[in-house]
Amino acid sequence: MVENSASTEKTERVKKSSSAKKAASIKADELLADERKGLDLNERQRSAVRELFETVYMTRKWHIFGMNFLRGIAFGLGTFIGGTIVVALVVWILTRTVDIFPWAYDFVERMLDTLGR
Repeated sequence: MVENSASTEKTERVKKSSSAKKAASIKADELLADERKGLDLNERQRSAVRELFETVYMTRKWHIFGMNFLRGIAFGLGTFIGGTIVVALVVWILTRTVDIFPWAYDFVERMLDTLGR
C-alpha cells in the first residue's frame, strides 16, 4: 500500500512538473513574440522569464551541468585541432618560401629541427 501511494505521489509530481514546463514554455513563446515586436518587458513578462528560468534550472540542474561539461570538452578539442592545423599550415608555407627568402633559412631549419624532436 505504501509503494502504491509513493508511486501515485511521484506520478502527481511528474504531472505538475510537466504542466509547469508547458506553462513556462507558453509564457516563453509569448515573450518571444513580444520581443519580435520590439516591445519592452513589463513586470508580468519579467516574472514569467524568472519563473521559466527557475523551473528549468531547478528541475534539470545536472543536465545543464553535464551539457556545459561536454561543451567545454568539445571547445578544448576543437581549439587543439584548429591550432594544430594552423601551425602545420604555417610551417608548410615557410618551408615552401624559404627559397624566396634566404635570410629566413636558419630560422626555418631551427623550427623544423625543434618540431622534429
